[in-house]
Amino acid sequence: MAADLHAPVRGISEPPATFDGRLADHVGRVAKGEDLVLRHAATVYAEGVVAGLSLAVAALQRRERLIDYLKRWEARLRTCLERDHGL
Repeated sequence: MAADLHAPVRGISEPPATFDGRLADHVGRVAKGEDLVLRHAATVYAEGVVAGLSLAVAALQRRERLIDYLKRWEARLRTCLERDHGL
């Protein structure tokens, strides 16, 4: 079954914490791996860039260090990669 899971984009008036929560929920749904996602790679890449920049803006608005966000998402990526490679 194919799913159309679009990355969340942060609205201008959306509080940073709300966006961060929506992004985490999205990653959780994608990580379940229950659906086959058929999308053009350029679209996925562009959505990732938009989501990443939105997350950076949210971090700046919260006056958080971007390195803290990066560490969190690197850990999440490691978990996904380990799952994908059966480690």
